[in-house]
Amino acid sequence: MWSSRRLFAIALAALALLPAGARAQGVASERVRMSMAETDRRIESAETVVSTSEDAQARRELALAKDLQGRARSAAGSGQLSMAGQLTAQARGHADRGILFGRGLPTRERLRAQWDRTGEMLERSGPRIQGCGNDRARALLRVALEMQERARSADEAGRYLGALQLTMGARARCLRALRLCRMEENVQQAAERALSRTDQVLARVRERLESGAPGGAVPPRVRDALARSTVLQDDASRQFRGGRYDACLQLTLTARRLTHRALGRGPRMR
Repeated sequence: MWSSRRLFAIALAALALLPAGARAQGVASERVRMSMAETDRRIESAETVVSTSEDAQARRELALAKDLQGRARSAAGSGQLSMAGQLTAQARGHADRGILFGRGLPTRERLRAQWDRTGEMLERSGPRIQGCGNDRARALLRVALEMQERARSADEAGRYLGALQLTMGARARCLRALRLCRMEENVQQAAERALSRTDQVLARVRERLESGAPGGAVPPRVRDALARSTVLQDDASRQFRGGRYDACLQLTLTARRLTHRALGRGPRMR
């Protein structure tokens, strides 16, 4: 199966044979088409989730997403590409909210896992985006960092749904920036790096506890947290070996967070 990026490249190559004005219109049209296709996929996902949910807000969000997508399709058909792009982006946002409401309001633990994952991506990708020479990508990175900070503030105010939407939005913008820099995120590599980093954290903690707690007088809270983190990290390694990289990321980040929390060094989101 060809990737959307390859199809886009083929379309661009074909457009290169056209006059400049037609090329610009063709590129814009292809971008809108791809954006609308992504929204269609997101709406399909929302329909699956909402079909098994009793949440009225989820159904309203899905209905609004479908209405906006229909308007986007009409705008695209009449050549109003800018309006079509804006409408389909709004539709995608409502489809995402339909999914969130359909799955139930996020717990704080789920929020923390997503916030950690976005933070990991921003920390890992930020320097690369800054150095890639693309002004639009750097602007997207700044927005992503601002949204991640707003997610932390929303969490502190108890607005978990808003915080989750913000951190997911930050991650989406970081991914777009990486694509603009031609540095698409490789989930397998990200999971491998995260596993290695958690291994290092656990090893340092074990070494510190062994050298600083004569006679094995480790506080029970820390000992229990370290045991739980070790189990989670082992499970993350098994998920990685099985090719389930998203699950691996979630588990290894949770293991690292538990370790930091036990030592009183948790993330600022608390």
